Amino acid sequence: MNKNASEKALPKPDSKTYLWVTGAVCFFAYLIIKEVQLPKALILGMTAVAGMFLLFKGIKQPEIVTYALVAYMPFSRELAGDFLPALNFTNILMIFMIFVWVSGRYKEGEPLWLRTSLNLPVFLFLLIGFISIARGSFYDISSINGILIDYKRWITPILFYFLVLNTVKDRGTIKNVSIIMMIVTTVAALMAIWTYIDQGEMGSLEKSRIGGICEQPNMLAAFFNYYMFLVFGFFLLNMKKAKYWLLLIPFLLCFRGIMVTFSRGGYLAFALGLFAITFFRNKILFMFLLLLGFFVYLNPTLLPSGIQYRMGQTVKSQGDYSETLKEEYNEGDLDASSQQRVKIWRAGLQMVQDNPIFGVGYGLFPIVIKYYLEVDRKWDAHNTYLIIAGEMGIPALVIFLWIILLIFLNTRKLYLTTKDPFAKALALGWLGGIFGLLLSNMFGSRLDSQEVSSYLWILAALIMRLRILDKREFAGQGAGDTGSETGNGAGGGTWKIGEDGWQYVPS
Repeated sequence: MNKNASEKALPKPDSKTYLWVTGAVCFFAYLIIKEVQLPKALILGMTAVAGMFLLFKGIKQPEIVTYALVAYMPFSRELAGDFLPALNFTNILMIFMIFVWVSGRYKEGEPLWLRTSLNLPVFLFLLIGFISIARGSFYDISSINGILIDYKRWITPILFYFLVLNTVKDRGTIKNVSIIMMIVTTVAALMAIWTYIDQGEMGSLEKSRIGGICEQPNMLAAFFNYYMFLVFGFFLLNMKKAKYWLLLIPFLLCFRGIMVTFSRGGYLAFALGLFAITFFRNKILFMFLLLLGFFVYLNPTLLPSGIQYRMGQTVKSQGDYSETLKEEYNEGDLDASSQQRVKIWRAGLQMVQDNPIFGVGYGLFPIVIKYYLEVDRKWDAHNTYLIIAGEMGIPALVIFLWIILLIFLNTRKLYLTTKDPFAKALALGWLGGIFGLLLSNMFGSRLDSQEVSSYLWILAALIMRLRILDKREFAGQGAGDTGSETGNGAGGGTWKIGEDGWQYVPS
C-alpha cells in the first residue's frame, strides 16, 4: 500500500476559491466592524455585478453559488441587503441556487432529489411549523405578517439542508464548503476580539459583552460552540504532524470569542463539546481531560479571571467569585437573571401541559407567558426545547429530537466507517459541535436565527452526502478488506483514489 494514500484521498486544494472567499469574508467583516453605510445605489450596483458574475460563472461551475451562500450566511443579519419585501441577498442566492439545481447542471447522471433518513422528519417538522403558524394567527391576526417574517427566517436554514444535499455532490466540493465554514467562523472570532479590544471597558459587564455577527452575546457564543470544533477535529486526528498544530490558532481564537461574550451557557457548552470530541477520539485523552476538569472545578482560580467573574455572578455572594463556584445554592441564592429563567421554565412547562399537541402557536410564547407568570414585558423561553414544545407542541419537540439524533448517529457512523481522512476529521469535529449545540440550547433559543443555524443544516447535508458517497464507492468492497486505503473489491478489481474520491476499477 502506498504510504501516502491517505493524503492522496484528500481532494486537491482549491486555492483560488479560498482566496476569493477569504477576501469576500474580510470585506464583510470590515463593513460590519467599521459600521460602513454604503449608498443604496452602490449596493445595487455591486449586487448587479456580483449577480452577473455568479450567473455566467455559475453556469459552468455551479458550486460557486453554493460557496457564495455559505460564505455570506453568518453575515446575513448585519448585511441583509433588503432591496424590496422578500428580496434580499439570502433570497437572491437561494433563487439562483435553486435555478441551477433544477436545471440539472450540478452533475450529470445524478437524480435531482435524494432520499435520506432525514427527509421524513424534516418534512414533518416543517409541516407542524405551518400548523403552528396557522394556530398562532387565530390568536392575533394583526401580528401574522411579523410572525410570517420570523417563521421565514427560521425555515430558511432548514431549506438549506435540501439545497446542499442535492447540489453538493462530490468530495472536492464538500471539502471546499467545509473549509469555507471554518474560515468564516475564524473571521467571526477575530471580529469579536477586535470589537472587544476596540471598545474597551464600557462601564458595566452587560455593555462590555460582544454580540458580533449575531448582535447578541449568547447567540454568538452558541455560534462558536457549534462550529469551532470542526478545526479541532482535524487537529486531533493529525496531532503527529506539526503543521496541524497551527489549527489550534483558530480554535483558540474562537474560545477567546466565547470569552468576550461573557456567556455562562457558552462556557458550559464549550466544556461539553470538548469532553465529547475527546471521548470519541481517544478515551485516555478524555479521562485526562475529565480529571483536569474536576481539578479545575475544585480550584476555580485556575480559570481565566473573566470566566471566574461571570460564573460567580450566577449566585449572590459578597465574597470572592472563585469561591462561589465551589458551593451549592438553592433557587433563592441565584442572581436575578437566573431566578427569572427558572420561573419562566416552570411557567413554560405549565403552558406545554395546557397545549400539549399543537402548542400555543408559532412566535407566541413571549406573549402567552404573561398568563402563566406575572411579567412586565415579553420574555423568551430561554430554552429551545421548551419553546418548541410550548409553541408547536410535544410532537414537534419529539420530531426535532429525532432529527438531532439522526444527525448524530449518521455523523458517528461516518466517523467510524469512512476511509476518507477528510470526512473522518469533519465528522469528528461535528460530533463535538453537536454536543455544544445540545447544551447551548438548554439556556436559550439558539436555533431561531439563520446566521447561527444555517451551518447546522448545511453540515447535516454534507454528512448525509458523504455517507451516500461512501456507500456508492465502497459498496462492492470485499470482506477481506479491513479498512486499508487501497484494497481489492469483491468482484476482482481495485479501489483507486481520484479527485472525486474512491473509485472501484474492475480488473
